[in-house]
Amino acid sequence: MNAIKIDTPLQYPIAITEFKSAAPSENCVIIASATGVKQNYYYNFATYLSENHYSVFTFDYGGIGDSKSAPLSKFKTTASDWAKNDFETVVQYVKEKNPHSKLFVITHSIGGQLIGLVPSNNLFDGIVMVASQSGSWIHWKGFDRLKMQFLWYAIIPSFTKIFNYLPSSHFTRMEDLPKGMAVEWAKWCKKPNYHFDCIENAKEHYDKINCSIKSYSIDNDFYATVSAIDWIASKFKKSEVRRIHLKAEEFGVKDIGHFGFFRSQFKDTIWPIFLEDLKRFQS
Repeated sequence: MNAIKIDTPLQYPIAITEFKSAAPSENCVIIASATGVKQNYYYNFATYLSENHYSVFTFDYGGIGDSKSAPLSKFKTTASDWAKNDFETVVQYVKEKNPHSKLFVITHSIGGQLIGLVPSNNLFDGIVMVASQSGSWIHWKGFDRLKMQFLWYAIIPSFTKIFNYLPSSHFTRMEDLPKGMAVEWAKWCKKPNYHFDCIENAKEHYDKINCSIKSYSIDNDFYATVSAIDWIASKFKKSEVRRIHLKAEEFGVKDIGHFGFFRSQFKDTIWPIFLEDLKRFQS
């Protein structure tokens, strides 16, 4: 495991961790985290992939984990910046180090939303999307919809105004978020077409991706409904997208949830499924 920091065009550094393949490999994997989830959450999974002959790279988005180079109340970044600056910087770094390797991406939650906005997303040779979804409140029903609307219309606007960042660690499982990121994210989530209603040429950016994609959902995932996952999967018009829905009972557990996929307890059950996807992408 090799941890480094590299500068970005927006003048804040991004923390990247490389897990070198256990054997010579021509295949690289970038793991794109969920919102407010530090890269070390994925370290065990990254180690598993490296032991199976992949060079793996994790990273923290600006303002998260080891990529927080200033007090969060003063940290300037947005959700779009996470894609166009942070994620893009990682892609360029990996390709520069491994110019002849295939490049695969495993996304978790927002990672699968941002991937369509990454300028160099045409370089990807295969994508596994895990609980990656639209955040628009229209994909939730009943009381859950009200909770989502309360988050986007009340909590985020008021808390970011008071604290100049979002203290999300106090009421969610996320790390605290930079104000600019949280405000733009909430703006997307108020729109029926999510960031497609906010970002010019979003469709054209997504259409640059033409590799195979596997998109996974799971029962009882409050943060990523089947409808929300279906919606984002449908936006990759130039790709062959396969949607797979998993049930916790298939793996001998009662619940997996939004964050469970990457827990070590699934090393012998769910992780081999993702590994097999990567192997198929190679052929």
